[in-house]
Amino acid sequence: MFDLPPLVAAADAATGDSALPTPLRLVLLALLILGAAIWIGGMAAVTVLSLVSRGTLEPNARVQLFRNFGRRYLAVAGSALVVTVICGAVLLVARGWDGLATAIVVVVAALVVALVFGVRQARAMRRLREAARAETQAGDGDSAHHAVRAGARRAALLRAMIGLLTAAVFVLAICTAA
Repeated sequence: MFDLPPLVAAADAATGDSALPTPLRLVLLALLILGAAIWIGGMAAVTVLSLVSRGTLEPNARVQLFRNFGRRYLAVAGSALVVTVICGAVLLVARGWDGLATAIVVVVAALVVALVFGVRQARAMRRLREAARAETQAGDGDSAHHAVRAGARRAALLRAMIGLLTAAVFVLAICTAA
């Protein structure tokens, strides 16, 4: 059906990407695609889970779900992202450095920074929710509840930024194949 070596050789000739042996390049591409699929698919799954849980779970149960889910999801999606970044970096170096490679590195760096802020923000939300619960039990004002709402808005902004940065890396990566 398809004769893979001539196809890869033709792609190498077109892009000048012959610095890597073909088997290694194919393995790196496979891992990159798998990691990206897990990362992007996971983001879509989290979005759907968030929407469904909002309509079906009480707020405390929803918080508990995402606390437990978040720890496991970070391990899976984080590992996929690390594999994707490493494989992508090797492939970028092998194809030769240009403005497109620089753009990819800048956007990936911004994505990693946004993720670090996202993890820190999620942990801060846990403390804010605990303070709001304690405030409610004590019959105090609702300053912690305002902080929780403000934190939720920041979380939504961070998720949107992570999604946009992910889409940008995806588009830039496709451009490397063009």
